[in-house]
Amino acid sequence: MIDSLQQDMEDLLEVTEIHHKEQRVLSRLLGGLRSQANHHLALQVHMGDVSSYLMSVTLSWAADKVGFAADLPIFRESSEGSKRIRIDPETVEKVQQRQPDWSRQLDMAVYLVMRRHHKFPPLLLVGYQGWVYEEQNDRWGIDARAMNDSLTLRGLEPTGTYWDLDDTETKFYALDGQHRLMAILGLREIVKTGQLHALDERRNPRRGRGLSREDIVDHIHHSTGESPATIHERLQHLMDERIGVEIIPAVRREENIDEALRRLRQMFVDVNENAKILSSSELAQLDETNGYRVVSRRLLKEHDLLSSGSTDGKERNKVDTTKINLSEGSDCYTTLDTLTKIVKSFLKENKVLEANSKYASWDNLIAKGAFVRPDDSELDQGKRDVGEYFDHLATIPSHVAFIQGKPASELRKSKDGEDNILFRPMVQIALAEAIGKLATRGVSPKNAIEEISHQEVRGQLRLTERTSPWFGVLCDPSGKMRRHKKNQDLCCRLFQYLLGGGIEDDYDRDKLKEAFAKERQTDPERGLAIDLKGESVRTDEIRLPNPWR
Repeated sequence: MIDSLQQDMEDLLEVTEIHHKEQRVLSRLLGGLRSQANHHLALQVHMGDVSSYLMSVTLSWAADKVGFAADLPIFRESSEGSKRIRIDPETVEKVQQRQPDWSRQLDMAVYLVMRRHHKFPPLLLVGYQGWVYEEQNDRWGIDARAMNDSLTLRGLEPTGTYWDLDDTETKFYALDGQHRLMAILGLREIVKTGQLHALDERRNPRRGRGLSREDIVDHIHHSTGESPATIHERLQHLMDERIGVEIIPAVRREENIDEALRRLRQMFVDVNENAKILSSSELAQLDETNGYRVVSRRLLKEHDLLSSGSTDGKERNKVDTTKINLSEGSDCYTTLDTLTKIVKSFLKENKVLEANSKYASWDNLIAKGAFVRPDDSELDQGKRDVGEYFDHLATIPSHVAFIQGKPASELRKSKDGEDNILFRPMVQIALAEAIGKLATRGVSPKNAIEEISHQEVRGQLRLTERTSPWFGVLCDPSGKMRRHKKNQDLCCRLFQYLLGGGIEDDYDRDKLKEAFAKERQTDPERGLAIDLKGESVRTDEIRLPNPWR
């Protein structure tokens, strides 16, 4: 028994020693690859009829080694060497159309600098070698078919999974990820020269626009409190960060040149045409950096007017998180995309709140999309400030009925409903903006919304009623909703006028009257419009409604 146990222990020690030796051998092998500048450990993957190789590379490597798809030689006519390649004009046109929009470079490069948790998906690259165009090269075999892939690879183990990829003779081109590559090039420019000039979509300099490293350092310092020395130190190491790349050969073993071209051009079209940009609704659901979106999601979970609940045993969603607009028949109060815009409009326009907060900095971007997440205390304050606004809204009779279970569709519908404008997203945004601006002028949100409650009871919030101030402003004479930005802006101005006691400035009042009369026109050629009595009169006879307060 003892001898058997001792033998087991010896066997275990032997296995453990073998395992340790294997680890040491693997470590030396990988160390050897890392020490050779042009060699990389690559993992082979296979989908469909295509094998590709995954690698981890530095941003510096990507900036130095990778070109754009439009420059891929196999997509171009050759002025010398083989003339065998028949370029499809449609393919060339698609490649030209898919060239990166260089006007995006500045914003995307700044994203990499500003966002501490920045992340780019892997680039899809084509590996191209010079022999591809050499008709007499010995790498072309019988029937002009390639003897090997246009990559230099050495297998590291018998299963064909791990490879040593030597990039010495290979050029790489981004089949997918051209804008990511463009951003990396911009980042290198900032790090190396301290300056990045803004470009137009065709890569021409844009006058008067640009960004220096000092601009970025100052912005980060004032937004986060991080010391300039620390920021400079971090910037110096950004190009050492690593990104994933997936590499496919421009020409595969046993392919002829025409087959290679067809394969590449189809892959180029597939990866570009199937790319999907996040919608504003998806961003509202996912974004953890934009303060307005974060506050909106917190309100969605916690406020009685917005949070989901159950009515008569059925789950009831009060906010649609997937759509931008609501249908007449939707039982949701609003959308998450609209809620984000409400939060932004209220906080951004309410200078009383901004005087004691950092809300102004939430939109103080150094470049498009380069948000810095507000700290938790700011987000909590934002939720409280907008939460109070929704507390006031929740006292309006229609909103009380909604909270108690009345479907939003019954409150919103023009036919067989209450025709209430407050259940339409465009109006919700306009009202939040108006209330924020009025607060700056000394009108409290509480008093303004109390007046709205009073006017709702009087029937002054009906959309399609010809005697309503919103007829024409928000719907055409047939009752169809007008969703243009100009109508939303006019709705906001009209709320300010009605709730703010009118407009003292003659010019501003005349401009509002002119816009109001124009939208109530039913026959522009004859100069006819609907007045507040619901009668057809000359457009120049239209008057503004009396202020509500």
